[in-house]
Amino acid sequence: MVWHFARHTGRWTRTARAYARAALVLLVAVPALVACKEDPPPPPAKPAPSAAPSGPCADGKSEDPTTSQFKPAQNAFHEKEYARAKELLTALAKRYPNSASVRVWQGDAALFDSKTPLVEAADQGLVFYKQALELHEQGCGLPDYERYYMRMGFGYAYLRKKQGKQALLHLKAAEKEFNNSSGLFYNIARAYCREDNVDQCVAYFEKTLVNAKALKKPDFLRSHYSLASWISRSRTQSEFVKLRRDKRYRDLLAKYKGD
Repeated sequence: MVWHFARHTGRWTRTARAYARAALVLLVAVPALVACKEDPPPPPAKPAPSAAPSGPCADGKSEDPTTSQFKPAQNAFHEKEYARAKELLTALAKRYPNSASVRVWQGDAALFDSKTPLVEAADQGLVFYKQALELHEQGCGLPDYERYYMRMGFGYAYLRKKQGKQALLHLKAAEKEFNNSSGLFYNIARAYCREDNVDQCVAYFEKTLVNAKALKKPDFLRSHYSLASWISRSRTQSEFVKLRRDKRYRDLLAKYKGD
């Protein structure tokens, strides 16, 4: 009756308008509810691709020559043909600009060349060690073997220049990674004595003897010296003047020579 009246008069009654609004709400709400139930959840967002390496070496490792390419220069170094080693390493450095390892070998060849005055050789070696360290820090990572000798090379070079504090920066950095090297402990002792820190010099000299007696060394170490050898070296080591005057030094010799 209400619906009839509304159509006849052309007007909506209050009741008719209420029914119409309710019907409209149902028409809108029902499809929405159906859609919520039937639509699949959105796919998970794909992870962003990892950023490409920003350094010069794509895989994060020193881009080195092959073993057969490297061997002639390494053999020349081991045979103390330093001029020949330098020549071969210079050629390799040009071919492999992102090889931190080649720079370490260049530093060693420069440092140990007996035909070059000691301090001059140290300065030449430092140039290459700094290049190796820069490449390493830029992402051309050195393997353990080369990283150890780079830090030791820095230490040797700065000790030649009588710069104990600079030597310690690199030798102590090496100690954080390689804590079973008598040679490393011995050179840390040298650097502390150079800086007039006799207490630490004594401590690291003892660590040298303890480690040598235990026959400990990094697996990759090129050479290993005996307990007797370190004691013998200490008797003439130029940095150990104050150490040798210290009673603790004599006590250490008596202790380890008597064992």
